[in-house]
Amino acid sequence: MRLILALLLFSTATQAAEPVRLLSAGSSITELVLALGAEPQLVAVDSTSEVPNNKALPKLGYHRQLSAEGILSTQPNLVIGSEEMGPESALSLVRQAGVRVETVPEAQTVAQLQSNILRLGDLLNASQQSQALHNTVAQRASLLANKLPKKNPKSTIFLLLGDGNTVQIAGRDTLANSMIQVAGGTNPAVDEVKGYKPVAMEAIVAMAPEVILISRRSLTKEDPMAQLFKQFPLLRHTPAAQQEAIVPINGKALIGGFGLSTLAEAERLHQHWLAAP
Repeated sequence: MRLILALLLFSTATQAAEPVRLLSAGSSITELVLALGAEPQLVAVDSTSEVPNNKALPKLGYHRQLSAEGILSTQPNLVIGSEEMGPESALSLVRQAGVRVETVPEAQTVAQLQSNILRLGDLLNASQQSQALHNTVAQRASLLANKLPKKNPKSTIFLLLGDGNTVQIAGRDTLANSMIQVAGGTNPAVDEVKGYKPVAMEAIVAMAPEVILISRRSLTKEDPMAQLFKQFPLLRHTPAAQQEAIVPINGKALIGGFGLSTLAEAERLHQHWLAAP
């Protein structure tokens, strides 16, 4: 009995001493991992994640479409991702192989982002760093909230451009809408639309948005506005077009939940486009 107990204690100590080999899936999760100083522990990320240029890491595909074989090939002992990470069948196989898999709620608010920061701090044994980052985010969010216009916030929409002439608009319960609210705008689509829904150009013109947000990934690098108006000529009739307030944003700030890049985009949008006159 004593021998068995000794072996168990030895095994536990060995596992505790084993260095973390971390796989991070989801751009907002990976940016938090990096902000908490856990970059040296990373062995792989998903295709939505960005890492420093000098860090050559395997990218295992889209975070919703990971394969168990791909994950296990990098020999992680901890996999962390947003609730969008999957599919569950692949994650189940990874767990069966003895790898710890942790999912973090997809934040929709600054408060949920702060909660995720503390959760990751616990998972990565970085509680001191996570508390400092939590406090920094709280200060930034408070500073931004104090600057928001008290009345007449600018009408702001986010458009997701598809192939051809298809367009979807972000309504309530979307990260884009959360970002608009934090930045100080108001989204006219929330009353009629939940999630992302296809929308006709005539309906967009009728909303009379003062600011239109579009992912940079949807635009060409050369003369993006000319491309946009050629594809959707009716956009010229919106106040946003007439005021040159069609704004390309970082599309990765809208993947995997409200993250540090989402907050940074909200700060930028407020400063340059949504601040009270």
